[in-house]
Amino acid sequence: MSFMNLALVGGAAAAAIPILVHLISKSQHREVKWGAMHLIELTLKSQQRRLRFEHWLLMLLRCAIPILLALCMARPILKGTAALWSNAKTSLLVVLDNSYSLDFKGAGGTNFEKARDTAAELVQELQRGSDVNVVLMSDPKTPLYDTSVFNTEAVAEELKAMQAGFGQAQVSTALEYGAEQLLNMNHPHREVVLISDFQRISWPMEEGEAALRTRVGQQLQGLEMPPNLTLFHVGVEGRENVCVETVSTSHLLLGINQTVTVQASLRNYGERNHEALRVIFHADGKPVDEQQIPLGAGERRQVRFRHSFDTPGSHVIEVATDADSLKADNIFRASIPVWDKVPVLVINGAPDTEPLKGETDFLQIALQPYREGGEPDLVDLLESRIINVADFNAAAIGDTRVVVLANVSQLQRSQLNELQTFVKDGGGLMIFGGDQLDQRWYNEQLLPYGLLPARLGEVADKRNDPDPFTRMVVQRFDHPALKVFSNPRNGDLASAEVRQWHRTVEDPDNELVRPLARLETGDAFLIEKIYGNGRVLFCATACDDAWSSLPLRPFFVPFSQRLCTYLASSVMPSRNLGVNEKAVAHFPADQVGQEVMVTDTENEQYTLLIELRGGRGVATFEETARPGLYTMQGPTGEAIHFVVNTRRSESDLKQLTQEERRGVAAAMNADLVQDLGEYRDLDHSRRFGQEIWKPIFALVLFFLFFELWLERRMARQR
Repeated sequence: MSFMNLALVGGAAAAAIPILVHLISKSQHREVKWGAMHLIELTLKSQQRRLRFEHWLLMLLRCAIPILLALCMARPILKGTAALWSNAKTSLLVVLDNSYSLDFKGAGGTNFEKARDTAAELVQELQRGSDVNVVLMSDPKTPLYDTSVFNTEAVAEELKAMQAGFGQAQVSTALEYGAEQLLNMNHPHREVVLISDFQRISWPMEEGEAALRTRVGQQLQGLEMPPNLTLFHVGVEGRENVCVETVSTSHLLLGINQTVTVQASLRNYGERNHEALRVIFHADGKPVDEQQIPLGAGERRQVRFRHSFDTPGSHVIEVATDADSLKADNIFRASIPVWDKVPVLVINGAPDTEPLKGETDFLQIALQPYREGGEPDLVDLLESRIINVADFNAAAIGDTRVVVLANVSQLQRSQLNELQTFVKDGGGLMIFGGDQLDQRWYNEQLLPYGLLPARLGEVADKRNDPDPFTRMVVQRFDHPALKVFSNPRNGDLASAEVRQWHRTVEDPDNELVRPLARLETGDAFLIEKIYGNGRVLFCATACDDAWSSLPLRPFFVPFSQRLCTYLASSVMPSRNLGVNEKAVAHFPADQVGQEVMVTDTENEQYTLLIELRGGRGVATFEETARPGLYTMQGPTGEAIHFVVNTRRSESDLKQLTQEERRGVAAAMNADLVQDLGEYRDLDHSRRFGQEIWKPIFALVLFFLFFELWLERRMARQR
């Protein structure tokens, strides 16, 4: 215990006054002889004991009252052994919410400006010699500093310069990584201050997430030197917010002058109806189109734009609106590569000079309908090249994006090695069945090489059955290659009559293999396998009309093209990323060792080296924590655009109520504050102890009333 006014403790000497008064006023008894005195001797002895006790009690009360009054005026402070830090150095860990919801702007600036300024002020108020580190909720695995730092002024300045607009807050993960940082901090007095807007989506009250937060709070308290945990609420709740949720395109691969449909989904999280919300479509940074749509409170609506590009290469589209102050979710971008040609190599397993009798004749028409149809003004995106099996080798592959095996019996070992390398390095392989397939070779060679999705069984033949064919099962497809056929207007897959097909032995435990379409018999019709960086598709029937009417149906053209464009597009590293996903670009092997330049969202530039990986050049950029546009400039000057978008879950700006925040703090064994004044008072009580003059003053009042009652009682008994 200590005292804020130590000199006033001397007032406790007033306790001597009742003792002096008692001694001075002590009665002088005069002895009088009385013959009947012995008759009341026993009664007097009993009363004397009681009176002696009451007098001592009265004197003690009168002594205690000035002592307690002196203590009250001295303002005593109760301290525990862990609270003796009046000017102690502190290890401070700031867990700062920098998710994009804090970019909401209310009165006095954005919520994040309040959060970062609060954090900076806390750091500036630390005693000299204290150390500090900062964990950001959107990227908790990477603290602001590798180890805690002692230059608090520099930390405060860096905090003041920070910006929000990053991904979603990861509360429990941030605290877990914060606990790891505490282990390397330097002082026994430790503070963890978590600053957040307590957005409901990031602080769910469901049992699982709440239990996880409680466990993390217990983990902090279980440290050898447990910190004081403070939850600091900042910012106001946003009532109005419209976001662009998603942007999707109609093409897996887009060619020059091909028209792409861009569909954007917008959602109104606010309470106000928008009668004419302005939505703008940009292509390569230039406004192209604009629409006005109604969007009621709580509603979601789609808007479509159409556009074409007249040059190949990397392009960027964006859909934007300007309905509110939270700019981070008002724009959704997408990177679109535009192709001049997509080379496809088709290996013909059963050539024939008679028209439409060769194995690949129908497929050739489906892949290049304009060229085969003699349309000089129209250009095909896919450029197919037909070769025989004997001519297949690495030189024939060249810059091919997709290789098609059409009823190929088998390959030589050298050819198989070249094909395996091609797929493993990111190429696409399409296999069509047929009567020339050597089932044993496929099962014993192609399957072990990883290039066959499933073991082949017997050939099913329904030509002599009462129902001489089966059909594909029409369903709602979720696979990118077949999704378009969920709408029968784009092609009725069930209209094809399949008479013969290869049965396959499926392995449900193989996560790299999945059937995409089935026949009415239950057999797989189309199976996909991921192998290395590439993909393999196996079609159970032939690509000519010998086994089915598939090539005779109108949907065969888009069906064939969708399969090939899917294989060609899926092997290219994604250019549309989530927060902290790596940006990866492929380059020719002869550019290995050369430099590429990356420009981030803040126009800062980074230099990377192209490394050899999987037989090709690869450049990888990892600093993608902030949503926006990143541009990678290759050795030959070509630009590759990467777009980082964050999930739109944080667009719902509803926050926890004050009562809910108190409940969260209690479950985590933490204190909850609303402003710096509250935190300073809390910190003062932690460092200097708790003043206890109020309960002592209450005890003084009790003693006064008790002394008055006791004195009157004794007076009546005299």
